[in-house]
Amino acid sequence: MLQITGKIINVFTNEAGKSKDGTEFAARHKVQLMGERVLANGDKQMDLMDLTIQDVSDWDGLQGEEISIDVGAFAPSKGNIIYFVSKGSLPQLAGSSL
Repeated sequence: MLQITGKIINVFTNEAGKSKDGTEFAARHKVQLMGERVLANGDKQMDLMDLTIQDVSDWDGLQGEEISIDVGAFAPSKGNIIYFVSKGSLPQLAGSSL
């Protein structure tokens, strides 16, 4: 299991619509987390990550808070990793018992 820790920057909903090739897609709820990543030389870089979430109400009142969430990951192509919130995982304030 992987866990990501970051500050909640934004929670929003992408409206339903059609892709460029005409495929329809449903509305999706998203959270944006800002976290730091350690580089090979030891420096730190801030990364903004968008994650699809099931229920916006699970994230109410948490904007600006540092949280941890269980995630999964897969690589659909070389050099491309996609992260997703694990089913049933809820945000926990960073530092609280999980």
